[in-house]
Amino acid sequence: MLLRFLIAGGLWLGQSLQATAAVPLTTARIGTGPSLVKANGRDLTTWGNYGTFRIGAWQERLQLIAGLDLTAYRIQDAPESGLLYDIHGNDVLFFLGYTTGAWNLWGGVGAGQMRIYDRGPPDYDSADYEDDDGEDTRPHRSISQVTEAGVSYDLYRAQYGKIDTSLTWRRLAPEKAWRSAYGLNMIDCLQFEIGFKLLGW
Repeated sequence: MLLRFLIAGGLWLGQSLQATAAVPLTTARIGTGPSLVKANGRDLTTWGNYGTFRIGAWQERLQLIAGLDLTAYRIQDAPESGLLYDIHGNDVLFFLGYTTGAWNLWGGVGAGQMRIYDRGPPDYDSADYEDDDGEDTRPHRSISQVTEAGVSYDLYRAQYGKIDTSLTWRRLAPEKAWRSAYGLNMIDCLQFEIGFKLLGW
């Protein structure tokens, strides 16, 4: 289902770029914000840093925007609340949104990879994740499903670009083996970002 949605979104984007009423756009956004990590039987709070590059198009007649968001992030460890390692990741999302005046709203779905580099947090039994040679077999990488919703406001406009500020909610859901190994079921992130648009409207 997700693959079909991404293919359909890619075809729409390709047709939009060929239409005379479509304006290509690129955006670079950087930001930070709180993250809620839903672990087994408890919720952990921490902070995250994000960077996003957006490639898309604006359909002038319908006031629609669509394209791809490429995101890199780092969710910081928080030993005092029980999160003992940083979580790094990258993902790709197809987004579709609406623009009116200085406001832009969008939603997106996609997938990516989450990574944990710490191989020995003290709250797990290493024997459960070792092969016959004593090598750690925990899944330190996970494919994740990503859902996103956001809104932005244009602070400054010029002929070929603008600066905006945005608020984005993202939900990261790792695969089952990774959830079992680390006890982390889901991560909700709230991002406060500044964006710089080129080739925009």
